[in-house]
Amino acid sequence: MNVLGLDTASPMPAVALATPRASWEEPLPSDRRASEELLGAVARVLAAAGIELSACRRIVVCSGPGSFTGTRVGLATAWGLGRALGIPVEPVSTLEALAETARPEEGEVLAALDAGRGEVLVQAFSLRETRARPLAAVQRLARGEAAARFATVRLVSLPEDLLGRAGQPLGESPARAMALATARAPREPAGPTAFYARASAAEEKLGSA
Repeated sequence: MNVLGLDTASPMPAVALATPRASWEEPLPSDRRASEELLGAVARVLAAAGIELSACRRIVVCSGPGSFTGTRVGLATAWGLGRALGIPVEPVSTLEALAETARPEEGEVLAALDAGRGEVLVQAFSLRETRARPLAAVQRLARGEAAARFATVRLVSLPEDLLGRAGQPLGESPARAMALATARAPREPAGPTAFYARASAAEEKLGSA
């Protein structure tokens, strides 16, 4: 199965393509230009693989947590491409995609992302199956509390020193990891529901009114 992976939500944005014979990825700028360069990167990975977008059987996209703009752009782009060509779209949590980067090792892993304002988002996963399986709900914790609570667990995080210690080095981007995972074991497509690291400034202002 050919799977196109889009990630403009994580701190390591990229476009990736997984096929039965090989996989490709192209990093995106780690700032707002990631959204601007997304479609160009899609064209380049498809050209590198020598296939058309219409040959993809699934588009997988990071649905957050992540930046407000990046998450929205990634989902909108995936949904637009999918609707135009009749390709199913599978949103995947950025934390799940991050957990998939810990393969080929199995066992349990904690995925962690910076949530800003001294907080982190963490979630534990099992990698004993073909797709990462969440073992608990996402938790928002103060960085120091998370570092103390999970001091001895296997960790993948962005940035890698998020909890004050070296997490497992990422051998590939979350985009590539989730494209490979989806090619192994696709799930049912779903609507473009986003999970933001925190509410937008306008929403926070409204909430305090």
